Amino acid sequence: MSQPPNIKNILFDLGGVILDINIQATLKRFYELDFPADLLKYPNNMTTDLFFNYQIGKLDTEGFRNGIRKVTGNQVTDEEIDQAWNAMIISIPEERTMLLKVLAQRYDLYMLSNTSHLHVQVFEKMYANTAGISMHDVFKKIYYSFEIGYHKPDREAYEYVINDAGIRPEETLFLDDTIHNIKASQELGFQAIHIHEKSGLMDLGFDL
Repeated sequence: MSQPPNIKNILFDLGGVILDINIQATLKRFYELDFPADLLKYPNNMTTDLFFNYQIGKLDTEGFRNGIRKVTGNQVTDEEIDQAWNAMIISIPEERTMLLKVLAQRYDLYMLSNTSHLHVQVFEKMYANTAGISMHDVFKKIYYSFEIGYHKPDREAYEYVINDAGIRPEETLFLDDTIHNIKASQELGFQAIHIHEKSGLMDLGFDL
């Protein structure tokens, strides 16, 4: 597509937009570790359990691991938990990092991601290995849910970004792969595009 009208900023989701993820890979590892059925409902049980608390920073990584052990009733190791939790992180295609470099010369880029400390350690390294530079060199600011204490699609998550970055929603394009997040952003005035299998980041047709 040609340059969107009146757009000064682009706010990106990470997983499903920049980062390829496979939640089933994590659920498979959970199943192999004999985790109870409730933990196999992720992410549909996000609002009531330790996954949610971990992703909004109410639990640190040690607390998350101990919570897993308590729920499972068995002494799985830190490494087993970490490997299972991180199994969903697949890859960051180089073409997407190249696109981001170009867009960063034209817009102010921001990221708002529902994520956890364990995941950040993996995908930031993955991005650097693929792009040759840090994510933080491309994005003007990155907002992780576990750091800001808010989780999409909660209104507070978007308001935090608006206020901290000093951006105007009507001048900001929001890209996310979850329709609930898209609708929540539009209610605040963001221009938004739903990223999905038939319309990925590279399919948007930015005039490069």
